[in-house]
Amino acid sequence: MIKVGIIINAYRKQSEAVNTVLQKFIKSLEIDTIIYKTQGQRDAVNFAIECCVNKMDVIIAVGGDGTVNEIINGMMQAQTHLPKLAVIPNGTGNDFVRSMGLTCKLENLHEAILNNCYTQVDVGQIDYEDKKRYFINIGDVGFGGKVVEVLDKQRNYMGGKASYAMAILRSFIGYRRPVLQIVGENFHYEGVVLLAAFCNGSIFGDGIVINPFAKMNDGKLSITLFGKVSLMDYVKNLKALKQGKPINHPEASYFESSYLEIKIISGKAVTETDGEYLACGTLKVSLAPTKMDVLVY
Repeated sequence: MIKVGIIINAYRKQSEAVNTVLQKFIKSLEIDTIIYKTQGQRDAVNFAIECCVNKMDVIIAVGGDGTVNEIINGMMQAQTHLPKLAVIPNGTGNDFVRSMGLTCKLENLHEAILNNCYTQVDVGQIDYEDKKRYFINIGDVGFGGKVVEVLDKQRNYMGGKASYAMAILRSFIGYRRPVLQIVGENFHYEGVVLLAAFCNGSIFGDGIVINPFAKMNDGKLSITLFGKVSLMDYVKNLKALKQGKPINHPEASYFESSYLEIKIISGKAVTETDGEYLACGTLKVSLAPTKMDVLVY
């Protein structure tokens, strides 16, 4: 019998379709199901660690990119048995499943787990202040991190896509680009940075294709660097970014690297990983030695 832990972000309302598939798992004769519901921050991390300790075969994340990120961090921190991962997207952006190109047809979920329909993907790792943080889709330093910082402050009184649009607008106002030193394989940059994204997947920010060249299983980080790119340039190119087109600008760079070191020279530079706020200074970014099995359905 397959042991499955379902971790639900209880702050997000479940649709009738989601509730139907959850009931199917509960009643299944082939799958032994335990359901966990989060009540606060880090609950998903702790539930994922518990699933690893109890040697669950699969963890199903029911939520958005933040929920997936917490579960990934719990699984990687457990340093024990590593379950496979499935996602029922129920967030604002659901950018991870977009980057994966998953259709996520809920009626196929049960059979996909029984038929072992998985693909391996890389997992990003950030080392900072003697700590580790993991991401499965995209992290960035600069403007994207600022948006997440503002978004977190809005959560108590505004949600959904309107909140994201408002956070972007508020972040534009008065934003000052930091000066960063960025070092990778055969790459060195020091100067003003609007945004530096280190990508496993290609899509973040509710559908923005920040790196159209990224592949989630190629063993490399895909880097997007917007240096002296003005906020107005960024706005002008938002349509192209939504369409998956690289920005044609002398200060826009795309490259690959197995690692990245980012140091703040001056100003404030906020980091985010999979839409989760991470306030820190010097970063070392790489790919974790462990890959993740993700359900394709």
